[in-house]
Amino acid sequence: MKEELTDLSLFRWIEAFYTGGSILWSCDGQTLYTTCGNVIKTTNLKDGVPSHVIGNEDENLRITCAALSNTDGSIIVSYSNGLIRQYVLPTSQSGTAEIKRQWKSTHSAPIGVMRFTSDSSLLATGSADFSIKIWSLNNKSCVGAFKGTAAVSEMLFVDNSRILIGCADGSVRLFKLKGEKHLIRDWRNHSSQVVSMFLLSDSIYGIASRDQTISLINIETMEKTRTLPTFEPIESAVMNDARLLYTVGEEGVLKCWKPDTAHLMKSKKISGTRLDIVLYNHTCQQLLIGSSDFNIFVVDEKTLTVVRQMVGFNDEIFDVCFVGRNEMCIAVAANSPELRLYDMNTWACHLVPGHSASIMSVSSAKWDPDLLATSSKDNSIIVWNVSVRAKNDLDCRMVAAATGHTNSVTSVKMSNLSKKPFIVSVSYDTTIKLWSLEEVKGRVTKECYKLTACSTLVAHTKDVTCLDISLNDRVCVTGSMDKTARLWRIDTDKMTLGIGGILQGHRRGIWDVKFAPTAQVVATCCGDCSVRVYSVADRECLATLIGHPSAVLKAIFVNNSTQLLTGDSGGLLKVWNIKMKECEATFEAHDDKIWALLANKDESRFITAGSDGRIRIWADVSEKKREEEQQIRAKKVRDDQTLSNLLEQKRFDEALTFSLTLAKPYNCLKIVNTLIASGASDLHNAIEKLVPEQIVVLLDFASQWNTNSRTSDASQRVLQCILCTNAPEELLKLPNITSVVESFIPYTNRHFERLTKAQQNCAFLNYVWSQMRLPDVPVL
Repeated sequence: MKEELTDLSLFRWIEAFYTGGSILWSCDGQTLYTTCGNVIKTTNLKDGVPSHVIGNEDENLRITCAALSNTDGSIIVSYSNGLIRQYVLPTSQSGTAEIKRQWKSTHSAPIGVMRFTSDSSLLATGSADFSIKIWSLNNKSCVGAFKGTAAVSEMLFVDNSRILIGCADGSVRLFKLKGEKHLIRDWRNHSSQVVSMFLLSDSIYGIASRDQTISLINIETMEKTRTLPTFEPIESAVMNDARLLYTVGEEGVLKCWKPDTAHLMKSKKISGTRLDIVLYNHTCQQLLIGSSDFNIFVVDEKTLTVVRQMVGFNDEIFDVCFVGRNEMCIAVAANSPELRLYDMNTWACHLVPGHSASIMSVSSAKWDPDLLATSSKDNSIIVWNVSVRAKNDLDCRMVAAATGHTNSVTSVKMSNLSKKPFIVSVSYDTTIKLWSLEEVKGRVTKECYKLTACSTLVAHTKDVTCLDISLNDRVCVTGSMDKTARLWRIDTDKMTLGIGGILQGHRRGIWDVKFAPTAQVVATCCGDCSVRVYSVADRECLATLIGHPSAVLKAIFVNNSTQLLTGDSGGLLKVWNIKMKECEATFEAHDDKIWALLANKDESRFITAGSDGRIRIWADVSEKKREEEQQIRAKKVRDDQTLSNLLEQKRFDEALTFSLTLAKPYNCLKIVNTLIASGASDLHNAIEKLVPEQIVVLLDFASQWNTNSRTSDASQRVLQCILCTNAPEELLKLPNITSVVESFIPYTNRHFERLTKAQQNCAFLNYVWSQMRLPDVPVL
């Protein structure tokens, strides 16, 4: 039988790493640097594991842009207050980025763009105050300042002596940096913001703008050579090694152009939202794309297929569940219309469009792990088939859809048995609906089947928030804001719902309900900060668990239904013993509401997610902790027996050394007192054999003994022996010797004053006694 759950350890986590702004890609294509609030986060693209954070999350600074040096392993970050910092990147994943230098930019507005020269000797900063400044990182000074016609939106070094500047009004300027610094040429080829500039060939440069055109200019003849139409507002453009141009923009489509002829060679729909950034890596020959909803895509340049997807910011997460064979994926319902599937092996995220509003609930079928049901704020339900194709590529296909609710579908659950499969859904329209899946079971056609509700009942008087189905598919339970939970009978033969009873007792709305897998009880989580366990048979409350400081939002039964794991709106996770009605453990899992709580089949892993956008995977380390504690207890017994044997055999020198190794001050004090009683030379000889590490421990013990008048004598004798057996130079080399000596001084002075006063009192007592004696009287 599985032991009790008492301890959890954070095993893996998924959190925000990109919230808009700069995206930088290392030359080897392995590391990603993304702006996340007031820090830069680094991520390993191979496995999606975050490595380190650049900056301080506690600082009240906002990052405006960043630039990566390809030569000296540093990154430049600019902040909204005009501060520029240069960080030295760590050489290992466990290291931290250190500030090399920082300075004020003297721009009067935030810096919007920064660019390095090819050798990283010069840095250009462009600001919304229309100005451009050139900084020499070697000389640590500003070596040039120029003025644009509008806010600077893009820059490109032609070489170390010339720079192209693009502005928000569509103008492009070429400046000379060496010698007499001045404006060489001003082009007015565009009517909207310049977003990208790139080298096409020799002296031909391309300028991409939001006015749906790309202009080609010759910086030698200073003339415009051609204008290419893109038929779309461009947000970013980049050239690859084969001289092909890739653009992204409003349509969410990656387009490949032949810039000489303006011929669109191929295109691929990447996202349903605007694409803001496209980067090219020469080493791995891949494209990296950032979207306006903070998603990142790695794309193969030849086939334009998405190699990897990453979600930079999940926003609020409402629900999670396992899907696929061997629980290979986590389905996530976030504040987004796209279904998010996380691969448990690579931690890549697959975004699946389908709903038109945020998904609120996800549920997988136990009888077919490839089937997944989702419910949304668009009042609909979709049933998906999730399968794995070649190279761990996920294929998510819509197999059925259901409409009929008149408000957001808050929860959906799939039946536990395969004999007569069905779906139950609840909604803010206060109804509960039963949908048969007989037509969907084993369906292999690509057409989406339209489900029809078999039974509909008005379940509550207010919003219905939660739902669960018993293991035998005969009963389901719903919870509502009307402070009640209700049981419903399910007739799978007729596919109808019937009233089963009411569970009352809560004083506020109910957020979650859960059937026990091995007992006929149901747990309810409520806004009154309590959890109640009811009997399904007689609908009586068996236990009330009180201890959460805020509303309880989620609960699951664990350990054969003997324990309950609950999460609240404050981010706390608690483990309850149902029989004893006691909280056995509390964990600070999240910073905000815990909306999702899930356990895998063997209950070795637990997943939590919530309003802070984090997904955290916890490992059950209860057994490991118990084994460690048992080993500690066994070792303690062995050590105590060894020490007792040494004392019994009067091997005090070895006993003293062994007690110092065990770090037990009381046992050591007993041995010191025994050595003192046997003779001062014995203590001296024992201390003389100690090594410096043991002397440090003994001095620490002695400083503790010195605080008590009853043990101060042993402390002073130990200190005397150490001072007599060790040279001052050797003692000064000991770690923390200064603090140890300082701790001795005040108590030693106090003991000296006490003994001096006692000595004076003894002398006074002897004098009084001598004066009070009667003279000797002769015997008559």
